[in-house]
Amino acid sequence: MAKVIVGMTISLDGFVADQNGNAGRLYPDLAALRYTAYMKDAIEQTGAVLMGRRTFEMGDPDSYVGNYHSKCRFSC
Repeated sequence: MAKVIVGMTISLDGFVADQNGNAGRLYPDLAALRYTAYMKDAIEQTGAVLMGRRTFEMGDPDSYVGNYHSKCRFSC
């Protein structure tokens, strides 16, 4: 059976973004963490990620082109 892990980053006062929709202040060390062995291992072990449009657009959607392997058993 698969294991489901849920995670969400919020500020202490309950915000997930500022008034402009920017969540950068919640991830001040993202650039330093991005290419570490820890992050590469976490990505390698992740089977699926569910996110909303805004979160997806904060990343680099074009970086997935040609690097994504779908294992979807249902209608995607």
